[in-house]
Amino acid sequence: MKVVVQVTIHDHGPELRDLSAPPTVRDLCPGYRLARWDSPATLAPPCRERLHRVLRDLAARAFGADHSSYWRARIDAGFFDQVASLALILGPDGSPVGWGGYHRRRFASRRAVYLDAAGVVPAHRRSGLSAALMIHFLTREVLAHPLRTTYVVLRTRHPAVYAAWRQSLGDARVFPNELRPLPARVRRVAGEAAEWLGDGPNLDPDTLLIHDAYRVFDGRIYGTRPRSGHLALDDYFAHEVGPRDAVLMVVRMSVPALARATAARLLHARRRPREAGDLPAGAGEPGRGTAPKKETEGAAGIMPGARP
Repeated sequence: MKVVVQVTIHDHGPELRDLSAPPTVRDLCPGYRLARWDSPATLAPPCRERLHRVLRDLAARAFGADHSSYWRARIDAGFFDQVASLALILGPDGSPVGWGGYHRRRFASRRAVYLDAAGVVPAHRRSGLSAALMIHFLTREVLAHPLRTTYVVLRTRHPAVYAAWRQSLGDARVFPNELRPLPARVRRVAGEAAEWLGDGPNLDPDTLLIHDAYRVFDGRIYGTRPRSGHLALDDYFAHEVGPRDAVLMVVRMSVPALARATAARLLHARRRPREAGDLPAGAGEPGRGTAPKKETEGAAGIMPGARP
């Protein structure tokens, strides 16, 4: 049974008090809760600015780099009016320790979910928070139309993010990958998503690499080079994905695929409750081979690193 409550001023820190549009708060993981806004556009300007500061500060801690210019540009471009759902992960003391959000779209005449920037601060990683947040988002959207495929789209330059999705869902559902050609519909979804993002001219339609995707950043995206522990994959991201580039990922999600990912995450959380997903950037022993190994550990991930 899911526990859903409305936030009160006694439950959490000052960041969530007296907001014009209070979030819905529910349990996420043991010791952690989720504060979610399903209509961020209803937030009044002072509340938007308060949450902007929260997101900016969380991003600086999660990435180990200053993302002030990125978030200022996002807010000025109407972030709160555009995002369909925005969530903060609340730690044991009620203060925010992570965030995420998504947009509902239609690309190539198909239902799609575009995953916005997300991350968890280092002190609260290795608790499966990122994976739990993504499963929460996808469960809401996939189960809303259970008989149809939902295309999940995201951009990343973090190899561990790419590896975790592929480990969790397999080569037949996650693109691009070197083992399968891009299906025609996946190519069209990627093309329309890139146009929507303003990256259409910069998208390589064969590799789904977006050149200069993070051009809004003044400084570094990550404080240290992100790694997955898979040598060939890390080498590809280091040498083929430039410092402002991103891989545009397209994932074919269904109810059975979601069920497998959810079951794998729960099983892994029981076996290793303090090490499920959320590996910090650079963690993991190097492994040889091009494709990430399909292991139970990887299945818990889905989103193990911060992603702008």
